[in-house]
Amino acid sequence: MKKILSILAISASMLVATSHVNVGNAANVQQQELAVNPVSFLQLEITSTCTEKGSLFRIINRGQKWPRNGVLHVYFADDQSSMTERRIRLAPNQKVSFVIDNKKSGGRPVGMWIEPEWYKRDFVYDAKTSC
Repeated sequence: MKKILSILAISASMLVATSHVNVGNAANVQQQELAVNPVSFLQLEITSTCTEKGSLFRIINRGQKWPRNGVLHVYFADDQSSMTERRIRLAPNQKVSFVIDNKKSGGRPVGMWIEPEWYKRDFVYDAKTSC
């Protein structure tokens, strides 16, 4: 009888341990994401140039896969009024490019800033052009 109770106690503790491991793994993933230096996720190569069509912005993610989305903001750089924004999430070495048409910018300077959702980042344009 003692042996049966002992086996049941071991089985019950194994079930509890297994459940705990699954919960622990989920918590560890979140902790790992938070434990990584947030700046390492934003290793971006950003260029901006003028073309016949307008302001061309090219972004290459030189860092890790982003743990969450970010918001790509495009502004009129002279008064910081918003032109457009888009949610993005970049993989390692992923490239994104877009053009702000001259008609839309009206000859005003254009700036862009990426705002990650996983940490607070001070506002400073990541790139600007005046075309």
